[in-house]
Amino acid sequence: MVQKITPAAARRMMEAGEAVPVDVREPSEYAAGHIPGARLLPLGSVRIKAADVIPDQEAAWLIYCRSGQRSAMAAAQLEAMGYHNLYDLGGIMAWPYDVER
Repeated sequence: MVQKITPAAARRMMEAGEAVPVDVREPSEYAAGHIPGARLLPLGSVRIKAADVIPDQEAAWLIYCRSGQRSAMAAAQLEAMGYHNLYDLGGIMAWPYDVER
């Protein structure tokens, strides 16, 4: 089941090494600024590249995009593919912390 998560809770999980962010935007959006440590898995590539980008289906993954629409779609696709520890972080627009470029 995909769970919604707040930026503060996501950050705590990341700092504890319990979860990794996954950016489902396009490469140009990722290059403009992303959550530190995020793996890039564009929404259109989820079914094809998920096994390479986020191979552990039991690990905790924090799925995000720009505003939250693509993250919800990607999380649903990943869940259907057998991923179990998914958190929908929504959009980076609501991320109040630093981003890296």
